[in-house]
Amino acid sequence: MIFLRPFNQSDFPRLIQWIDSHETLVQWSGPTQFAFPLTNEQLIRYQAESTGVLPFRRVFAATDDRSDVVGHIELGAIDYLNRTATLCRVLIAPEARGRGYCVGLVRQILRVGFEEMKLRRIDLKVFGFNHPAIRCYERAGFVREGVLRKSQMIEEKYWDTVLMGILREEWRPLG
Repeated sequence: MIFLRPFNQSDFPRLIQWIDSHETLVQWSGPTQFAFPLTNEQLIRYQAESTGVLPFRRVFAATDDRSDVVGHIELGAIDYLNRTATLCRVLIAPEARGRGYCVGLVRQILRVGFEEMKLRRIDLKVFGFNHPAIRCYERAGFVREGVLRKSQMIEEKYWDTVLMGILREEWRPLG
């Protein structure tokens, strides 16, 4: 079982440790939000956007049933008028990978989005070579909506970006 709690400053050292290369940073955050190496100062600015009455993003640490932090996840680009958001910055702790946490993590964030926030649509972008993440998102109910071919140049290589989405009526709450 996965539980979500607000991401806070006590989580910064752990997340910085998980982001151990420029490639990992780009896979986690995209090419523009952060610079490698990830720092406390960058995370302070990031976390500031998740506060207030109508924050731009909601950021969470994921814990297992022993309260060990096993991941990080965000609902970003929250559009309160159109009731949409983007699932982003999904990361499973290196030592927790391969244990099936990803699907539970995504299902919990969908619960937050659809039940608590009353969103009608959640989308995401994932790099095309990240087959485990794509399988995870599909198992959680996302469908592929398109591919932006060779859309990101990372260290002299072009990466495809897969667009995925899920609508409120397609979502199956945990029961």
